[in-house]
Amino acid sequence: MRVSIGIDLGSSRVKLLALDEEGNALGVTMASYATEARQPGYAEQNPDRWWDALRLAMSELLSRPALRGADVVGLGLTGQMHSAVFLDAAGAPVRPALMWSDGRAEAETAEIEKRIPREELVARTGNRSNVSFTAPKIMWVAAHEPEVFARTRWIVQPKDALRARLTGKVASDVSDASATLLFDLKARTWARDICERLGIDAKLLPPLMESESKAGALREDAARVLGLPAGIAVAMGGADAPAAALGLGLAREADTNGTVLISLGTGGQVLAPVAEPRVDAEGRLHGLCHVVPGEWCVMAAILSAAAALDWVVRLLRPDDPNGRRELLAAAARVPAGSDGVLFLPYLRGERTPHFDPSARGALVGLRVSHGPAEMTRAVLEGVAFALAEGLDLMRGVGINPTSGVVAGGGVNRLWQQIIADVLDLPVALGATEHGSARGAALLGAVAGGVIPSTTRGVPPLPADTRLMEPDQANVQLYAGISATYRELYGRLPRR
Repeated sequence: MRVSIGIDLGSSRVKLLALDEEGNALGVTMASYATEARQPGYAEQNPDRWWDALRLAMSELLSRPALRGADVVGLGLTGQMHSAVFLDAAGAPVRPALMWSDGRAEAETAEIEKRIPREELVARTGNRSNVSFTAPKIMWVAAHEPEVFARTRWIVQPKDALRARLTGKVASDVSDASATLLFDLKARTWARDICERLGIDAKLLPPLMESESKAGALREDAARVLGLPAGIAVAMGGADAPAAALGLGLAREADTNGTVLISLGTGGQVLAPVAEPRVDAEGRLHGLCHVVPGEWCVMAAILSAAAALDWVVRLLRPDDPNGRRELLAAAARVPAGSDGVLFLPYLRGERTPHFDPSARGALVGLRVSHGPAEMTRAVLEGVAFALAEGLDLMRGVGINPTSGVVAGGGVNRLWQQIIADVLDLPVALGATEHGSARGAALLGAVAGGVIPSTTRGVPPLPADTRLMEPDQANVQLYAGISATYRELYGRLPRR
C-alpha cells in the first residue's frame, strides 16, 4: 500500500495526515509549539521547535496500526502564510521567524505605499500593503537588526524552512510567494522591480516552483530522525488556504455556480478558486496563486475566527475543560440576534475589508440580563458578519457561489448554521476538518507518483450530507443586524 503524508505547519501546531492511494485518511497526529511575544504586537516562533514537533507527530503517526507495513512514497507540505523566516547560507535560522500575526512593521507598511501607489501594487501583486505580509517584515529586520540581516542568505515561508531541513534544498512555491507583496500575480514569478523599489535584494528570495512539483528527496539524516525511508519524494507544497481548497475538493467554478471554502482556523477565510486573477481595485481582497498549476484564488481574510471563540471561552470559563462545549450548548438556546448583543471580532486588528491594524474588538449592547450564552452566540455571529463582508466584496469581482463548505478547527454545528443564515448560502460541513493537511498529502502523492497531477486522478472525498440550509427568517433578521454591525467599525476608538 503506497501512502503519502501531508505536513501542515499551522499557527500553533503541526498536523500530519496519511493518505492511501484511494484517498482514505489512515491517521492524523498533531504536536504543538509556542508563539512568543517579546513586546506587544510581536509574534515569533523558533523554527527549531517546528522540527521538534514534526518528530513527535511523525513518531506517533508511524506507530498507528493502519500504517504498519505501508510504503511511504511522498511527503507534501503546507503552512501558515505571510511569515518571514531568515536563513543563513547553510539553511539555519538566524533569528526567530516573524509570523503572519506579527504587527510590528506598521511604519514599513505605510512606506511601501509611499514608494508604490496602492493601485499599482494591487494590479501587480493582487494585494495591498498590509502589516501581516512578508515584505514589511523584511524591511523591518533590515532596518532594526542590520547584523542579523547581514547574515541572511534566504528569506522563506515556514513550510519552506521545514522542507529545506528535509531535503537540503531551499525553494518556495508560487502560492506562498503570492502572499508576500513581492510577486507578480499574473506572471507567477517574483516581481524583481518591486523588490528593487522597496530596497529588498531579490537574490534573498528562493527559486520558485509550482506546488505539486517534486522539490527533492528526503535526506538520510532527516529520514533517520523521522523514521522514514531515505530518498522518498518531497513535494514543493503550498500555502494553507489554497491547499485546503484542494484537500476539500473545491473546483474553480466558484465564479459561476460553484462552492466557496469558508475556513474557521485561528483566522477566517472565504476562498474561491478561479481560472484567472480577479483583483479588487482597492486591495480589500487577496489575490493568490492556487496550488493547482495555472489556477488562482480570490480570498477574503479576517484575523480572528476560532481565536475569537477561544478568547470568549477563556474569558468566561477559564481553566474549565468543559467550558467550550457548555458555552456552545448554552448559545444554541439563544435566539438568532443574541438579544441585541453585537460583537466586532477585531481582536488582532483586521484585514478584509478594513486593513486596519489599529481596529479593536468590542461587545456592544450588553444589559444586566445578558450572560455567557448571549455573549458566546454574539461572538459566533460577529465572525459570520465579518466573513459576509468579505463575500460581498468577492461578489463584486464576479464570484457568485451557490454554496459553501465550512472547515477548520473552529467548526461546530451551531456556527455552521449561523454562517449559512448570515451568508444566505447552503453550507456543508467539510468531509474532513483537516483540509490543508489533506491538500498537502495530495501534493505529496503527485510528487511520489501515486496520482498524475492535482488536475487528474485526485481521489474524491467521501460524500457528505451534513448540509445546513439557510433559515429564511434568520436571513432577514441578520440582514438588518448586519447593517448596524457595519456601522460600528467607524464609531469605535482605534487605540
